[in-house]
Amino acid sequence: MRYIEEGRGKTGVYAALLFMLALGVTAGCAYLVKNWDSVGNAVTEYLQAVFSPDAAHESGIDVFKSSFASNLITVAVIFFAGFFRFGFLVTGAVVIRKGFISGFTAASFIRAYGAKGITAMLSASPSMLITVPAVVILSAVSVVFSRNENKFQKKYIFSYIFFGIFMIAIFCAASFSDGFLTTIFMNRVFPEIS
Repeated sequence: MRYIEEGRGKTGVYAALLFMLALGVTAGCAYLVKNWDSVGNAVTEYLQAVFSPDAAHESGIDVFKSSFASNLITVAVIFFAGFFRFGFLVTGAVVIRKGFISGFTAASFIRAYGAKGITAMLSASPSMLITVPAVVILSAVSVVFSRNENKFQKKYIFSYIFFGIFMIAIFCAASFSDGFLTTIFMNRVFPEIS
């Protein structure tokens, strides 16, 4: 767990990652606003289909599976990027992508449902409160690990692998929250805002 401690000390790494995340969120919001005329109907239909009362149970399982697969890919890419000297470039791209998706999703609710869409976004906040900090922490540790010249020593590799397994458990919890808590909240909130 040494890299967690070293990652905490790298204020510049965290600042850069948070900037990239914010950049991605801004780009996701801007993309949706600019292309609303072409994607608006599809986004609205998707939201209505996923959060309709008839699809409550099925969509919860589907959302969990989709979220878990997406989170597992995110963890794997960031984790393995740590083994390469310039892996921080890949990690930065993943963080920007995560921000883009978050921004696009938030803008979708607000653009489709106005001020009421904020209520829907609050329903998704439990998983976001887990996912966003986890991505930033995992990315910071990966960047620090990738820049360390002694990373291939056995003690560092085992520590890094253990940290990766721990992060998979965190993202699994986020996927569970996405699939079940978020969909339960959404299915209660959605009829009132749609």
